[in-house]
Amino acid sequence: MSSVPPPLATPVPPASILPPSRKVAVTRVIIGLNILVFLWQLSLQGPKWLAFEQRYALSLDGMMAGAWWQFLTYQFLHGGWVHLLFNLFFLNSLGPVLEDTLGARRYLALYLVSGVVGGAIHLAGAWLWPGVFGHPVVGASAGLCGLLAAICTIYAEEPLEVRLFLIIPVIMRAKFLLLAVSLISMAGILLGWGNVAHLAHFGGLLGGLLVLNVLNIETIPVEPPVE
Repeated sequence: MSSVPPPLATPVPPASILPPSRKVAVTRVIIGLNILVFLWQLSLQGPKWLAFEQRYALSLDGMMAGAWWQFLTYQFLHGGWVHLLFNLFFLNSLGPVLEDTLGARRYLALYLVSGVVGGAIHLAGAWLWPGVFGHPVVGASAGLCGLLAAICTIYAEEPLEVRLFLIIPVIMRAKFLLLAVSLISMAGILLGWGNVAHLAHFGGLLGGLLVLNVLNIETIPVEPPVE
């Protein structure tokens, strides 16, 4: 089961919260690792791919066998080019802002821990309802949902440009975008929309909020316009 961001939309931060000219090394490394791992995936066929997926994709069977590393490795696997490119586009939109705001270490912790929490909540669902959530999951989307939760919390009152279906521009405050994404994820969990790990997405949102709370990151107020 792939893990694609729940809304068919991507938030584009306005100029007021875009970072200055600092390097965004962590975001670039994450993007590079995702591309390299996907190229590795493409080199595997048949039994080799099945063995690779069984070892590194996140699954309840893997956890019961002690494959704890799946909490991290699944975040760098993808189900196809569209899945990969969508996630990298999303990461490139949000990552630089948060890396600049939080610093490299806290940003990396936010990304990875959100992915771990999202994966853990998905596995809890797999244990309770194996017929619904029991499939292996791959993708960076739980971590990306953590980034989305963080940027929508830190810059809660900022207007974000959201491009529905990557085309139609819609302006909304960040806090309302987080609410919309949360509702979409919950609806997806209940209705089972598509081949998407909605439970992992919702868990990623919770993971992002958890990390912000642990790090004691507060909301940044909107600066009034200069006349």
